[in-house]
Amino acid sequence: MKTCYKILLIMAIGVFGLTACQAKAPKGRLIYCSYSSSGFGLGKEYCELIADPGKEPVIRVVMREGNRFGDPEIHEEYPVNPDDFQPLEEWLKSNKVHKLNGYNHEEPISGGYAHRICMEYDSGDKVEARWYGSKIKDLAIRSYNYIEWFFKPWRERAEQENPAEGPNL
Repeated sequence: MKTCYKILLIMAIGVFGLTACQAKAPKGRLIYCSYSSSGFGLGKEYCELIADPGKEPVIRVVMREGNRFGDPEIHEEYPVNPDDFQPLEEWLKSNKVHKLNGYNHEEPISGGYAHRICMEYDSGDKVEARWYGSKIKDLAIRSYNYIEWFFKPWRERAEQENPAEGPNL
């Protein structure tokens, strides 16, 4: 009989542990969203939406930061209309990106890029995930790709305003 109680206790602890660890959907409005990609020696590239309450929202584009091998760094900032990032906010919510909060995956590989996504809401809720490797959660890859796609117009604008210098001959 004692064995039966031990098994039930272990099962109850397991069920409680699973439900307690599930990520809750963030509350409030999106006030920050970013993605980044970093490669050893190749620098860091990222875009971020900053929409602090009471301030004009902006999108910041940073490219080739710390890159030792290529063209100069790009740092640009553009004002953005709140209506422009509503589709991003809705996509993050409908795809339950909050379930990635705390995701941290690192594989012992050489080369490649480390990736990160981060969101913050006016309620104080935050979502952050980072990874380096090839066996990555599908939701992490889909979320990164969508966020990167969202920022594409501002990234392209920054590239057009800061053309590459080309190779030194």
